[in-house]
Amino acid sequence: MELRDLRSFLAVAEERHFGRAAARLYLSQPMVSKAVRRLEQQLGTRLVDRSSLPVTLTPAGEAFRRQVDEALRLLDDACADVRRRATREAGQVRVGYTSGLGPSLVSTAISALHVRHPELRVQWTSEPTARQVADVREGVLDAGIGWMPDLGTGFASARVGTFAFVALLPADHPLAGRDSVDLTELVGDEPVVVWPRGPHPRLYARVTEALRRAGADEIIEAYGSVDDVIARVVDRQGIGISPRSWARQRPVRGIVQTPLTGTPDVPVTAFWRADSAHEGVDALVRCLKEVALDSDLAEQL
Repeated sequence: MELRDLRSFLAVAEERHFGRAAARLYLSQPMVSKAVRRLEQQLGTRLVDRSSLPVTLTPAGEAFRRQVDEALRLLDDACADVRRRATREAGQVRVGYTSGLGPSLVSTAISALHVRHPELRVQWTSEPTARQVADVREGVLDAGIGWMPDLGTGFASARVGTFAFVALLPADHPLAGRDSVDLTELVGDEPVVVWPRGPHPRLYARVTEALRRAGADEIIEAYGSVDDVIARVVDRQGIGISPRSWARQRPVRGIVQTPLTGTPDVPVTAFWRADSAHEGVDALVRCLKEVALDSDLAEQL
């Protein structure tokens, strides 16, 4: 019986949907389906009732879920403890961050940490927020920095910034010459193109809910990244919306980036395990809080 099969089953049990479970695990849906079927064959009973959506667990599947969940939690805690001890002894802290933070918050924090704590070795890894949460929980990372992480219990966190948004408009669009555009002005007859849900589901939900409240009739979910949002705007499929830091890394001739007002509050959050006793994490969080007070940096987020 493989650990990856057990994790696939737990993801299906929690999401009640094979596709969402696959996205959460960064696997294809067929791989997750095969993993659950392997477990069912090994156990000689059905664990998941696939006859309706959302899928449900059978009585045997529900009992199995409770026991597997507890067993894997204990295993993850043991592995995380060993990893934390190893990195503390090596004077190393492993930090994940969302890619859009790299040119601003993260680069500034790296410089500040190097000056204030030259003895500390920091290993930086760019990952989507949801992946960081899983890696911090499992001890693969000591801390993460991302948008609106879905932390649950067992985590500590600190707000270290707020993200701004821009509208992506063709240069000849009526709103393109404005200094700023309110979200209610952006929506109308044209579809609004946003980045994909998968890497940052809570960020996606927060923004699309705000768009619907503002009156958006059609929201198009792009594929891959904000690059596809820009490509669809170039192709006149709609007008785009993006976090400002993402868009600034991708200037495109003929596309104007106009600051948006009336957007939802999206905090940038540093997070770590509540039971962490890593001095490097403490130093990182102090540094991030100080760096986030820099008004020039805040303007970049």
